[in-house]
Amino acid sequence: MPEHEELLSLGELQDVLYEMLKSFAAFCDGHGLRYYLYGGTLLGAVRHHGFVPWDDDVDICMPRPDYDKFKALAEPSPWEFYSVKQYAHPFIKMVDARVAMEERLFKPSLKRQNAFLDIFPVDGLPETENERNRFFRRINFYKRFLVYSIVDTKKYVEGKSLKKQITRILCKLSSLFGYKVFRGMLEKEASRYSYDNAEDVSVCVWGWGARGINRKADWERRVALPFRDSTFWCQENYDEFLRWRYGDYMQIPPPEKRSHVHGKYYRVKQR
Repeated sequence: MPEHEELLSLGELQDVLYEMLKSFAAFCDGHGLRYYLYGGTLLGAVRHHGFVPWDDDVDICMPRPDYDKFKALAEPSPWEFYSVKQYAHPFIKMVDARVAMEERLFKPSLKRQNAFLDIFPVDGLPETENERNRFFRRINFYKRFLVYSIVDTKKYVEGKSLKKQITRILCKLSSLFGYKVFRGMLEKEASRYSYDNAEDVSVCVWGWGARGINRKADWERRVALPFRDSTFWCQENYDEFLRWRYGDYMQIPPPEKRSHVHGKYYRVKQR
């Protein structure tokens, strides 16, 4: 850790993320952009009225048209310390320049980032089941090789089984192409089907794929949920989504299943 940085506690990090989330929400509401709490952040809003106590990021999703408008409006950045960036992942992040982080599984050249909100696009889906199956097979193929191209093989692949050895070889081959190749393929495939013209939608680019399909009509009905001393938007059928994703989601998991996984966070001191 450089001398001009200090390690943040999880509580301090969540305070940083909360302030950034409030700025994001205010910006979206002010420009008529739709967003939804997603994944663990939605779970935290419902179960804890704030963060899941061991969570170290924020998950947001936006319909593709709103996602694209947000990217355009955020360049150049309208905030003093926040900006919108895209690292190796196939989606954007809103970041805080005052807090650095190190992704624990990434290659040394890619691990240095900033504290972030993950912002995922919601895309349309093909109509038939056969088309969807082929679509998600392509998505999963590109996603797998993107992951192989960005991870630190020594940390990501442990063990000496034949499967592990094959994975190491695939990681090395993927690195020869570079992550931008696979990221571009994944982004192109995920946005193939128009959100506006689709009946069903999903976070195709990085979510749960075929297991995360929503009827667009259900998705677009929004309700505001309390989160700390604010309220943020989410899908009206959040209970259905959370039960599908987490089962009995109001049940607190045992300690061994509570973990934040991204890395270490540091406050960058102003010199």
